[in-house]
Amino acid sequence: EDLSQLYNVSPNRVHVIPPGVDTDLFKPLDQRAARKTLGITECKVVLSVGRIEPLKGIDILIRAVANLENSSDTRLLIVGGDSSSDPEARRLRGVASAAGIDDEVTFTGKVSQSELPTYYNAADVFVLPSYYESFGLVALEAMACGVPVIASRVGGPRTFVRNGVTGYLIPWQCPEPYTQHMDVLMSNPNLRASMGKAARAKTAGMVWDSASAKISDVYESLVTTTWHYATGA
Repeated sequence: EDLSQLYNVSPNRVHVIPPGVDTDLFKPLDQRAARKTLGITECKVVLSVGRIEPLKGIDILIRAVANLENSSDTRLLIVGGDSSSDPEARRLRGVASAAGIDDEVTFTGKVSQSELPTYYNAADVFVLPSYYESFGLVALEAMACGVPVIASRVGGPRTFVRNGVTGYLIPWQCPEPYTQHMDVLMSNPNLRASMGKAARAKTAGMVWDSASAKISDVYESLVTTTWHYATGA
């Protein structure tokens, strides 16, 4: 839409191909085992993965968790960035302290790609409260692990998170709606399981093989079109 409106490009010349997800790496695992590996003892786990910067809206998530009905038995895992020296991480620690949940929030810093499935599978819900996302691959990875996603209604998540089916899309940048939807999911294991199953099924059509095949099709069509134009065939 931006290419068409801002640069006057014909929509017929635009192909949108989303990234893919490795569903062999990111897949459902035993939640209890994942939590044991990570040393988590709380009954409920909320997860956020990504860069630690204001654009990601993590302060919104911290305040939302603080407002949960039983935040004292909830662990908020914030994965990404440099938890020790990053100025934004220090600011967010202050937000958690002011909200009274600094003991319930864990900043892990960066973790390896191979470790991420353990974090996703330890979670009851994955939350992405960003002000902007170009795509939001971490949300797709969470879905591939069978975890419902609560995301802001921006960028990529609008195209693959099915509101009310695989998770929830939030149009407001404030804590209250995130709290409400987290409470709904974490108090209803059947709904959580149903959405997790639907989330995993959604990713089946968004694997890297599918993405690469679509890219190949675009290039092939361009080569064919160019050949016909050059030869007059």
